[in-house]
Amino acid sequence: MKAHCVESAVTVAAPVLPRAPASFTGKHIAVVGAGPAGMACAHRLAMLGNAVTVFEARSYERMQSAPVLMLEEEGAQQELERLAALGRVRIEYGCKLGQHRELSALHLSHDAVFLGVGLASGRVLELTGAEAPGLVDAGKHLAAVHSTEDLLALPVPHRAIVIGAARGAVEMAARLKRLGTQDVTLVYRHGLEADGYEEQTARASYVRLRAWASPLEVLRDERGGVQAVRFEQTRLLDGRLVDTGGFTEIAAHAVFKAVGRASDDACQRDESACRLSQEGDRVRVDPFMRTALPGVYAGGDCVAPGHGIALALRHGALAAQTIHADLQS
Repeated sequence: MKAHCVESAVTVAAPVLPRAPASFTGKHIAVVGAGPAGMACAHRLAMLGNAVTVFEARSYERMQSAPVLMLEEEGAQQELERLAALGRVRIEYGCKLGQHRELSALHLSHDAVFLGVGLASGRVLELTGAEAPGLVDAGKHLAAVHSTEDLLALPVPHRAIVIGAARGAVEMAARLKRLGTQDVTLVYRHGLEADGYEEQTARASYVRLRAWASPLEVLRDERGGVQAVRFEQTRLLDGRLVDTGGFTEIAAHAVFKAVGRASDDACQRDESACRLSQEGDRVRVDPFMRTALPGVYAGGDCVAPGHGIALALRHGALAAQTIHADLQS
């Protein structure tokens, strides 16, 4: 499980654990923090068929000297080690969010992000308080968008890239063309669906399709605007998505990531659950561990500080179920 960074008050019940690892979904989730919440989330996501990278601020040596983390389910610890050997879960040690990695970059290069960080890290990330950020940056033309209707509030670019793997992504790309974007490229980390829907819709809308490419970074010009996106080419190996070592760059003036929306039912039950907390230091989540940032989830100390390991483990497990369901919808 050893890998190194390439750059230097919610009550929940534990969902039922799958009996065996599911077939690969093609989804890749970033988990920030190798504590109880993070590892419980990583374990369950991998069992549900997803690929997971855990970003841990502590070094490998420091983690080895830490107390052994025991997951709740019987045999889960051994299963996690097997998933790591299969490449479904890997840990990058010495990667501190806000220093070595930025939340916006993780969000762009993964299908979802789970924050299993401590309360202090939540403050550093500015995920708490009245000035909590969104992931939409229309001025620099980098945006995570809930739906095609949200595109109306953003400048229409000459060239655009849409990153996503659901039907909402191809519909977003087609909408951009209708709004007047001259060149739209829809990028998938894996191959196209067998039903041909994406290919047919893209062809009808004159949208370019690029499969088997995972976003690495947004390249900007001297004024800070988007210039291109650098991708690493991917392929399937033994039922999992792996990098090939090949790279490509696609020119664009704007980048959009198609993301899901929290359920309306959750918002109706607790309107404030759909926003990050504006009082105190904790990160506010809805009953399913979603934050107000689309595609970003949280659990553990940053959500319920001082409530212990058992609750953190349940946060991670519930978040994994929510993430998996959201990505499959």
